[in-house]
Amino acid sequence: MDREEQLLFRRLRDLADTCYSRNIPVYTDFLNLNEQTVFLSKLSEFSHVRTVLHGGYEGAERKIVCFLPAYEEDGPSGAQLPFLPLRIRSSAGKFTVPCTHRDYLGAVLNLGIERGKIGDILVGEGQAHLLCMRSMADFLTENLTSVRRNPVLCVRAELSELAAQVVFTEMSGTVASLRMDSLLALFMKSSRSASGSVLDGERVFVNGRLCTSHSAVPRKGDVISVRGFGKFVFDGVSSSTKKGRLFITIRKYS
Repeated sequence: MDREEQLLFRRLRDLADTCYSRNIPVYTDFLNLNEQTVFLSKLSEFSHVRTVLHGGYEGAERKIVCFLPAYEEDGPSGAQLPFLPLRIRSSAGKFTVPCTHRDYLGAVLNLGIERGKIGDILVGEGQAHLLCMRSMADFLTENLTSVRRNPVLCVRAELSELAAQVVFTEMSGTVASLRMDSLLALFMKSSRSASGSVLDGERVFVNGRLCTSHSAVPRKGDVISVRGFGKFVFDGVSSSTKKGRLFITIRKYS
């Protein structure tokens, strides 16, 4: 681990020790994929407490780590969670300027909020849902008044709203094998050498854990993120051709 990763690990270990010594739930801020990989690579160091990764909805990319005492049989939910969703909606009506993920994130960070306080942002037509730590919710609802050139209203929302905001595009095709480089070549619409370069460049994450192996075999239901290309769910093999190629389907997050 480099120095930054060592500092993160020490911070995680301190939180776990606090949970254990005080017998209370303790939470991190939102971790990116690299930070989640550091945590997952050191899971054995946190065996004295229960740990849960939570991002607010199935397939979330940015997640918090929940360190839980022994009496917590299940992970936190609802009001127990240290984060909540906000709905950001344009009030410009038909004059609304379309906004991207970058526009919404930029508007939030320009208010001086640290990136770790913000989880995933799900962008829809004329609106977005944003996950934030509870400590930031009131500040955002009061101060986030515009995104790009659009006047917006920012209000608290429900976690149940998030699932409806997740849109998939189904992709299918054949591969010679279930090697990761073959699967990525289909997803990226590129050659295996190009997908291999992405793996070598440490840009591929499977369920939040860094993957660099060209021959790794994904499991059905794995969420695979590729920096610069997006992420997808591997839905498995549906059939095979007479020549032995495998027909697979994946669902890309739109």
